[in-house]
Amino acid sequence: MKTLSEYLDLAAQAHGHLCAGQVLGVRLAMLGLRELGIDDPAAERKRLVTYVEIDRCVTDAVALVAHCRLGKRALKFRDWGKVAATFVDLKTGRAVRIAARESSKQAARE
Repeated sequence: MKTLSEYLDLAAQAHGHLCAGQVLGVRLAMLGLRELGIDDPAAERKRLVTYVEIDRCVTDAVALVAHCRLGKRALKFRDWGKVAATFVDLKTGRAVRIAARESSKQAARE
């Protein structure tokens, strides 16, 4: 897996700028993948389905790190207005939901 700094650079390029949502999305995805033991999501793309709960900048970053796309049916959107994502490992049947705390949202802005 790439470093936080590398993913933040890629997220800024893909999204057009780096914002708090991008920082949170990168961190959410890195933690979710680490919890599932997925080190290379590009190589394991058929193994992972990701549910995002907000249609903001966070989602762009999660998709980038988790290597998932709506068109490939590996990214699912549920409009619950939460800065959160659920990562499902189809191989093991395990899933993990990662949600940002209010304090992390403020810290990402700084």
